[in-house]
Amino acid sequence: MKDGLMLLIAGLVCAAGAALFFRFFGNEAFSILTLVMLVCVLADNARLRRRLREMGAKPEGKRTWL
Repeated sequence: MKDGLMLLIAGLVCAAGAALFFRFFGNEAFSILTLVMLVCVLADNARLRRRLREMGAKPEGKRTWL
């Protein structure tokens, strides 16, 4: 019962946070989310490339950016 109550509270807090985010940013909310996700994907890609280089993997083909 305690776990279920904590899960419900966490869900309500997340829902309230999402509602406040969309109310505060309005029409720009999706642009902000898209920008945040793009930055996260690029950072993860750089991290994975670095890790592959450390493991000794040789890149196949030519990179055209980054």
